[in-house]
Amino acid sequence: MTGETVLPLLRAGRWYRSMDTVPVPGGPLLSLAPEILVRDDGARLRARRAATTVPPRARRLELLREAVALFRHGRVPVEALGVQDAGGFEEAMRATAGLPPALVRRWSAMLGERLEELAADEHADEHDTGGLTLVSLPANTFTCLEGVLEAALSGAAVWIRPSRREPLSSARLVGALLSVGWPPETLGYYPSAPKTLPAMIRATDRQIVYGGDGLAAEPALDTPSLDLRGPGRACVIVGAREPVDPEDLADRIARDAGRFCTSASTVVCLRAAEADAREVAAVLDGISLDPPDPRRPQASWAEADAARMAAFVSDRLAPGGRVLTRRPLVVRSGGMTFLAPTLIHVDDVGHPLVGCELPFPLAVVVSTDEAGARGVAAGSRFVHPACFATVPEGASS
Repeated sequence: MTGETVLPLLRAGRWYRSMDTVPVPGGPLLSLAPEILVRDDGARLRARRAATTVPPRARRLELLREAVALFRHGRVPVEALGVQDAGGFEEAMRATAGLPPALVRRWSAMLGERLEELAADEHADEHDTGGLTLVSLPANTFTCLEGVLEAALSGAAVWIRPSRREPLSSARLVGALLSVGWPPETLGYYPSAPKTLPAMIRATDRQIVYGGDGLAAEPALDTPSLDLRGPGRACVIVGAREPVDPEDLADRIARDAGRFCTSASTVVCLRAAEADAREVAAVLDGISLDPPDPRRPQASWAEADAARMAAFVSDRLAPGGRVLTRRPLVVRSGGMTFLAPTLIHVDDVGHPLVGCELPFPLAVVVSTDEAGARGVAAGSRFVHPACFATVPEGASS
């Protein structure tokens, strides 16, 4: 890849190189779709949608299985980047997203597993939607490509809006879909600036949007057709007499490099917490960063991004917060920069880091009563154990 390579848009089955581009860290330039183009393309697609033939569900599932297998193991023609094998994809993910190969392989396998879950849905025919679905993807994990699989299986035309920081995984999936014969006129690849997202929402019939607190606060996303997936603010509730398994808690925090919305960001204890928390911290300190830990491989970061994350945590730590893990937050090794798995003890549930979701393994542990625990759980989409769970206001279940 060179700085002159430009990843284009896919519009109405044809690739289109935009005059507006942004650099992808460690990768090519990325074409951006302007708002006027989004509006026009949406109108054209709606006008001709009735004349577009969509394969029956069984054939759609067959094609998706072939595409996911190709995505995981095959040689995929990726527009502007050339033919990319599985090893080349792993190298691209290391360069652009800091992902170790083991994590790329794990997440790719999870896409296959998720497709089979969708295929096993007994009420699948009821979910066939037709129309045009937008899938807006995050940068933290490409497992959210499951949203593309879900929309495509439903019979909708699909517009993919990749993250500007990590567009290569979705570009590979598009290449795999086209390679197995997915109808190109039902597939769009529309990277765009944040200001263009409202226009994309208006241009589509249904929207699956992945994102955190910033997106959740956007007025444009307040529409009944939109499925906002995030933030998770996952929490674990530890009962007053419940034994603590430090390995299990560390796994909930640090598995998948802490990048999932299901990664635990708050541990609430209905008893004194610090002694148990120090045992969990010791497990987190034992996770190898370089070479990657065999059980819990971690992602590397661009130096500037790591510094920004560390400053965010430092600015909110005091008063009432104490770091229990022993490594510094930013660790440099082998020419790479990491954000070390970190556990912080805080004095009360009102601390600014409680419920704070960051894209690396950072969790806070706090002692409180049952009312305090339910208050934390009320702001979380993913709660363990589930008996404490409620659906946060404005969140989809």
